[in-house]
Amino acid sequence: MSLIDFYGRFAAGTVTCEKCGWSGTGAEMKSGEVFGDGIEKDCPACGEKWGFVQWSVAVGDNPPKDWKSKIGRIEF
Repeated sequence: MSLIDFYGRFAAGTVTCEKCGWSGTGAEMKSGEVFGDGIEKDCPACGEKWGFVQWSVAVGDNPPKDWKSKIGRIEF
């Protein structure tokens, strides 16, 4: 499996399957098993497990008291 990446960059980036040579954007890949910290992505052409994509997370050190966190999910 390929290296861990962050979903915001992964979806727009170009990926290539080492098994069959398919190439496209991360958003075009099939979703595999979902975990609390990310998701497996599979090649849409041959089904090979491509890698693990970690959910994007932003953390603020010492945020203001009125700062509200927002947690969301990107759907394709």
